[in-house]
Order: sequence, then C-alpha cells, then structure tokens
Amino acid sequence: PVADYAAILQVLTDAGVDTVDVFSALAAHSGESIYYRTDHHWTSLGAFYGANAILEAMGRKPLDLSDYVPTTVSESFYGTIFSTSGVRWLPPDSIETYIPEDGVTVTSYPNGKPEPGKLYDASYLARKNKYAYFLGGNQPLCVVRSEKPGAEGKLLLVRDSYADSLTPFLTERFAEIHLIDLRYYRASLQDYIRENGIDRVLVLYGFSNFTTDRNLFLLAK
Repeated sequence: PVADYAAILQVLTDAGVDTVDVFSALAAHSGESIYYRTDHHWTSLGAFYGANAILEAMGRKPLDLSDYVPTTVSESFYGTIFSTSGVRWLPPDSIETYIPEDGVTVTSYPNGKPEPGKLYDASYLARKNKYAYFLGGNQPLCVVRSEKPGAEGKLLLVRDSYADSLTPFLTERFAEIHLIDLRYYRASLQDYIRENGIDRVLVLYGFSNFTTDRNLFLLAK
C-alpha cells in the first residue's frame, strides 16, 4: 500500500506550486514496463514518458519513441527492492538505453573539482549497483553538454537518482543540463543560477524522497 500520490500532488498544485503531471503520463502507460520489477527506479522507457511530460510542460517539442532503437546493456540487474525484500526467486531485470552518447560531453564534480564523466559508465555493469551505469551514480554536481540538433538553453535539475536515466532524453532538447543533488551540494543555488546563466529550474524527485528529504530548504539558499 502507498499514499495517494495524485491527491498529494493536487494539494501542491492547488497551493500554487508549478508542477508537471508526470503521474498521468506514467499512468497512461501502466501496462508497459515503465518500472523495474526488482528496483524502485523507472526504466529507461518510463523515463522517456517522464521526459516527454516535462518537455511538453516547458513548451519543448516532445520526443517520438519511434525515432529510437533500444539497446540492452545488461540482463542481470537486481535492484534495491530485490536486496531488501527477501524475495529471491524473481528473474533479473534488463537495462536498456535509447539515446546515443554522440555529441554529449559530461563533466562530474565528485569532490568539488571537474573530472571527465560519462553519460553511460559501462564499468558499473560489472558491479552490484548497475543502475549507476547512468551518469556514474550519485554526485554533488554534474554538467551535461549537448551539441545535438535542436538542443538549446540551460536547465538546472535539482534531483535524486530518478534523474540519472532521464537525463539522456533531455540532451535531445537542452544544450546544457546542470544536475545538483542537495544531499551533497551545499553552495548557494541562487548564486549558481546567476553565475551559469540558467534558463529553467526543475526539481525532480521520487515521491518518497521528496516527502522525507531534509535538504530541500537549500532551494531557498
């Protein structure tokens, strides 16, 4: 049993919060494999539908699923639900990608200094935490630059790990995506927005994290 997410989101909307209705976008495809069976994250397919809801809300052209051919990169993914549930008889999940890395440059800041990053880090496919294949997992700051046709503007994404598999889709429409994780990033967001010429800000969280994260006050810093 889970909380009534739709009702809670409506409370936020009624209070004047500028929300994106990702809930309805996902519900329209509930019969598809939009979440992993053994992990709490959405699959790349689920992230695609989430990305389109976000793009449409921001006035950007949505993506067409028929333009992409999914590539299976792992067929042996067991996620956090598998690890904590005690259920051991389920087959593993597969991890797929849709967006090629061509024209994308990633810079990671794991310790405050820039280091070359990756949109997809294949080294994690040989580890237990295979979901970290997307962007290399949790980090305070990550900047993704795209030279793809139609990519323009700068987006600041204040996020948890749900954004990792979503970000590749956003490279199709944004020239720069700045990802900040408030669990590890303590500098002023207002200063960061001014210094980097950010156009739009999106707060993207899994619902349980959004309702329990004690770092969201930093949004006002």
